[in-house]
Amino acid sequence: MTQLLVKQVIEGCTAGLPAQIKYYTQFNQCVKIIDDTLSEVISAAMNDTICGGTGGSGWDNEDGGESKNSSHVQSKFCTCGKKVSFFAEKCPHCGGTHFKANKDQKNFDRTNRRDGRWGISAKSHYKWLGQLNEYRLTLVEPLTDDPSCREFRIRYWTINKNSQHLNDYAQAQLDSDKSNHINFQPLKVDFYLSKPVKKFDGILTVKDDKTEFDFDYFDLDNQTPEPIPVEYAGLTSHAVLECKKFNKERGEVGRN
Repeated sequence: MTQLLVKQVIEGCTAGLPAQIKYYTQFNQCVKIIDDTLSEVISAAMNDTICGGTGGSGWDNEDGGESKNSSHVQSKFCTCGKKVSFFAEKCPHCGGTHFKANKDQKNFDRTNRRDGRWGISAKSHYKWLGQLNEYRLTLVEPLTDDPSCREFRIRYWTINKNSQHLNDYAQAQLDSDKSNHINFQPLKVDFYLSKPVKKFDGILTVKDDKTEFDFDYFDLDNQTPEPIPVEYAGLTSHAVLECKKFNKERGEVGRN
């Protein structure tokens, strides 16, 4: 029943994407395949709870769940230096067709950054740890880094509030006196060391007049953390945190 409900929520709340992609791209506006508000609703549906009724304060879900949403459907840069929406075939400023992921990138061989973040406040993490249930993470990825892409992979994980690496990361961030903000990157070493547990994985297809979402995996009872990728094998939490420079502020994410 929960699986069907989540499918209905995603399809119902993304039904406007065909028109959004068309008109937002016409006016060079980014398209959020899954926005932060919808990610909180998905989390509520997954956990048989409700949202907090406001996006400004309190828990995202009434059971103490904290939702974080990230998207790799990102803007790109034209040779003229202007930022252009993901779905644009041509630059609306100069008509150019050559793009790169980063303004400082020398070669135009990669057009999508895939460097999203889940922002976690180290201060709030510890202040509200007793009431926190878990972190609920959603990631949206295009199947191809191409403006014609209409298929997007959506994954949802949970991270235990007592994750040793996440707690150590938050404490190290606080001790640094540099920033309160943890730049928690999807599919990077901190993510895997924090022992994320996948609950669902599926593909959202944007059609001419609707969207369809199909699960490749769904298991509410899964308790097995994601395996550590080969490139991170052998890395310890201590070693990773020792190498960090806690001096990059990307904005405050806190709780009122």
